Amino acid sequence: MSGSRGRGGRDSNRPGGPGKPPGSGGPGGPEQPPQVGKQPSNPLFLLAVALAWFAAGAMAYFGLHRSWKLIPVICFVGVGLLYLRGAAGSYLRREGPSAGRPPGGKR
Repeated sequence: MSGSRGRGGRDSNRPGGPGKPPGSGGPGGPEQPPQVGKQPSNPLFLLAVALAWFAAGAMAYFGLHRSWKLIPVICFVGVGLLYLRGAAGSYLRREGPSAGRPPGGKR
């Protein structure tokens, strides 16, 4: 290859330059990448999704033919239980009413 990138390879094109961690340089100062998954999901939304899967399981139990109803019902109720477990975990990980929030509003 012709070596058009220079000696630094991939790192030489980064804003911080080679050898520096990403986001530590540039004209605007250190930039922090967005934090993914910082806040847990809304427990009410997860509960609603779990109830929808339970409803799908009930519809499969009463609506499908006798020989094929067991497999979808087990799958639907199992997925609903996973969402219900996620809702319980999200509810337990919630911050309390005075855990670092301003008294009159949201962050």
